[in-house]
Amino acid sequence: MISLLAGKVRNAVSQARWDEAITLLESSDPAHASEVLSGLSFEQQQALFRHLPLDVAATLLAPLPYYDQYVLLHSRPLGEMRALVDRLEPHERMRLFDELPEEAWQQLMDELSGKEGVEISGQTQAMPEARWKGRQPTEAIIEARQVEKSFEQPDGNQVQVIAPTDLLLESNTICALLGPSGSGKSTLLRILSGLTRPTKGMVLWHGKPLDHDCNVGIVFQSFALFPWLTVLENVEVPLLARGLTHNHRHRQALRALSMVGLKGFENAYPKELSGGMKQRVGLARAVAVEPEVLFMDEPFSALDVLTAENLRGELMELWTKNQIPTRSIFLVTHNIEEAVLLADRIIVLGTRPARIRADFRIALSQPRDRKSGEFLVYVDYIYKVMTQPELELGSLTKLPTLPKASFPLLPHTTAGGIAGLLEFLNERGGKEDLYHLAEELLMEVDDLFPIVDGAVLLKFASSTQGDVEITPQGMEFAEADIVGRKHLFRGALLHNAPLMQQIRNALERKADRTLPLDFFRDIWDEHLSQADVQRQIDTALNWGRYAELFAYDSETDRLMLEPMPEMTDSSATAPPH
Repeated sequence: MISLLAGKVRNAVSQARWDEAITLLESSDPAHASEVLSGLSFEQQQALFRHLPLDVAATLLAPLPYYDQYVLLHSRPLGEMRALVDRLEPHERMRLFDELPEEAWQQLMDELSGKEGVEISGQTQAMPEARWKGRQPTEAIIEARQVEKSFEQPDGNQVQVIAPTDLLLESNTICALLGPSGSGKSTLLRILSGLTRPTKGMVLWHGKPLDHDCNVGIVFQSFALFPWLTVLENVEVPLLARGLTHNHRHRQALRALSMVGLKGFENAYPKELSGGMKQRVGLARAVAVEPEVLFMDEPFSALDVLTAENLRGELMELWTKNQIPTRSIFLVTHNIEEAVLLADRIIVLGTRPARIRADFRIALSQPRDRKSGEFLVYVDYIYKVMTQPELELGSLTKLPTLPKASFPLLPHTTAGGIAGLLEFLNERGGKEDLYHLAEELLMEVDDLFPIVDGAVLLKFASSTQGDVEITPQGMEFAEADIVGRKHLFRGALLHNAPLMQQIRNALERKADRTLPLDFFRDIWDEHLSQADVQRQIDTALNWGRYAELFAYDSETDRLMLEPMPEMTDSSATAPPH
């Protein structure tokens, strides 16, 4: 439901009545006013924010999530942006700086410090006409009301896959659904599209119960083509099921194939096509029925990186140029960058059972620049949501908060996992796309995240814009013998992992060089949940024993300091910086 204030502000902004909109926001509670501002479309947010007096703009900026703060700051001229940051309360300013990913933080610091040559990504001048400002969300096409899904096990017990969930799918919107593997993303897609009935709750199509007559198209991860049919015949299959005449379905199929760049391949068979061409056939088959809603279930994940990128670009061209009659796209993906690149709105699912953890709009116009600070802010935030279950999200107008610890947490992975990652990167030229890397290693990308985080923490690798790249220290580790690796790992721990330094320093202060593990449990329990404490202990024991920083006696549950091994000429190395 749109609040009365939101409706009045939206109406005033749509008619460029800026003074009226500003008066409405000033007369409201700042938190509510911020929520109204963030609920506007991208270009309306930008336009209104540019007209706000600096004091009002700073007041409304403060409660917003850091990714919205960053984008809106860059909608003002550089001088005004600096003035806005100065008007934030000190704790609000530091919260923004702390939450930003490194690249965005560095860009903002350069801008605020007045460094020469800094490019400002947003200014008050109008955007070039080539940049697509997006369609305007209007009415809901599909509405899920308290839908949930359970499956019966062989023993008769019910397993809940999707917790009671409410969801609106609006027109003129690309909505991306993200979540860990096995979180129920595809199940939710099947419920919304009518392929699967929910165990409880209901799905409405334009306000009426969903039935089999709803006008949707679906693109699957697997190509799902009939091998005995030609390309043209495969595209005609759903048209035949709808009872279209031969000439009618022939025309629509040919038009759809032309849209996706397959003109001239009408008589080819699936076995004669590449993976990218097969997925184009799947897309043509889906758009041939002229669906009002297009559902896409990880459509690019089975393709190589270049082919997937080309298809994403072609899909966005069809959408932004209104070359397809589709009014809404619902995309299931595990690729964070893909979601931020394509979607107007992103929903992140939790798991066991699935429930919505985050639901927000991407305030960036198309086409989007993967390297821009604004883009990276969104990627960073979604990464935090997906990899940190303890992240408290609250409402969309509140910044997420984490339990404050006096040390960065250790990623929950093993020394062997980090070593394996570095060996693989070193053999493959040193750099890989994160999602392609997961496929090559036959891993789920969610399981790869902590391994990459561990390598990055120890300065053995860097991770930016979805790529993982080995560093010189990581290359040295990958090429060292076992003794050399232990020395390098130990040096990296003592220079880059404060928690490991804390353990060793505590042991060194004891006369007998031993401490019960409960000593550290009690310290960490003040900052972390019980489950997180155990994960930190498991990781610290694995890393510490591998690096021979300390030993652990499971019978007495005590840690014992290991003497620092002497470094031989063959394995000696300077600690990483």
